Amino acid sequence: MLAERFRDIWVTGEVSGLKVYPSGHHYFALKDESSQLDAVMFRSSASKLKFKLESGDQVIAHGRLDLYEPRGKYQFVLDHAEPAGLGALQQAFEQLKKKLAAEGLFDAARKRPLPVLPRVIGIVTSPAGAALQDMLRTLRLNRAGAKVLLFPAQVQGDGAAEQVAEGVRVLSGLSEVEVIIVGRGGGSIEDLWCFNEESVVRAIVGCRVPVVSGVGHETDFTIADFVADARAATPTAAAQAVSRGWAELPARFVELARRLMEATEQELADREQRLAEMVRHRAFEVMRNRLADAGFRVERAAGGAAAAAGAGVARRLADTNRLRQRLAAQSPLARLERVRRRLDSAAAGLSRRVELSVREQRARFRESSARLDALSPLASLGRGYSVLRTRAGRVVSRVGQVAPGDVVEALVSDGRVECEVRAARRGNPMDGGE
Repeated sequence: MLAERFRDIWVTGEVSGLKVYPSGHHYFALKDESSQLDAVMFRSSASKLKFKLESGDQVIAHGRLDLYEPRGKYQFVLDHAEPAGLGALQQAFEQLKKKLAAEGLFDAARKRPLPVLPRVIGIVTSPAGAALQDMLRTLRLNRAGAKVLLFPAQVQGDGAAEQVAEGVRVLSGLSEVEVIIVGRGGGSIEDLWCFNEESVVRAIVGCRVPVVSGVGHETDFTIADFVADARAATPTAAAQAVSRGWAELPARFVELARRLMEATEQELADREQRLAEMVRHRAFEVMRNRLADAGFRVERAAGGAAAAAGAGVARRLADTNRLRQRLAAQSPLARLERVRRRLDSAAAGLSRRVELSVREQRARFRESSARLDALSPLASLGRGYSVLRTRAGRVVSRVGQVAPGDVVEALVSDGRVECEVRAARRGNPMDGGE
């Protein structure tokens, strides 16, 4: 009855949950404030569209009702559609974006730099989502020496915005947290909508520490991306952004050791040059001349005293010896020699400590590189193993993933081999069972 009586109808609504299959068929729902209608636009009609149908579009569509018997539900089959302005969600997105931009919340001047080596990282996301595991795996791969504090939050649906905003506020209130990641995997505009809610945006703006937004995929944008201190294309990229300093730490140690050695060598050269200039200064030449004159006067005094009584001569000679000792003790040349010896000793000790530190850092770096090489999957390929992938790029780990006649690709240590499946049998791969 539906198919016969409703063959020429017009429907206006917002496109939601659009899925386009390789066959060219478009499956989605048309909805308004209180209801929705499952819809399909087959390839023959979709190819005639003069615009790209997307979720969030407000459209005016013509078609007919039909019954999809395998699932026992009716659907709207479109043969024509045209835009009717922005969808409700998209319109709300643009309105809030315009409002916040006018407040200056998107300005680059208010963006804060991320900490180089954060010791405590806060994450607001769903504990059951793949996004959390991707972020934790990335932090481990980058050897981030940081503690992770998770605030478990619902990231789509009713109440999600309130939970995400509360997570940002709670982690911001912990003095040990240095940076916060807010993220989830990709989805439709409805799935990601909580990150367009004003409560979440205000929580990010008021956060005490920098916030990294890692929501959806590369092409997904939310208002949280615009107000966050840094926007990452994916949750994995967000984890990479906050742990980049830890990943670069070994190279920084090597560079700092090199710069320290160069600075030490330059300082020693500068001091040697200043010492040589001091020795050549005219003031020291004048001092040497004065000392020589004093010696001459002493000699004349000693000669004139020869005729004096023995006691007087002895006293004068004693005075003369004391004067010579004091002059020798006060000699600038002797002081300079002592300073030179102390500088040489300090330079030698510093050079030894720097060289020892550089050797230790290089040994740690070589040990880390060896561990990394041991864990590399390329090492397994080099021992004769290979990895099978379907044409779609999925790794073949079970017999049921392929069928006779399928073309698969084998990754070996020095390239790829294209193979055709002749047969697929279950059983122990080592004894040739069924």
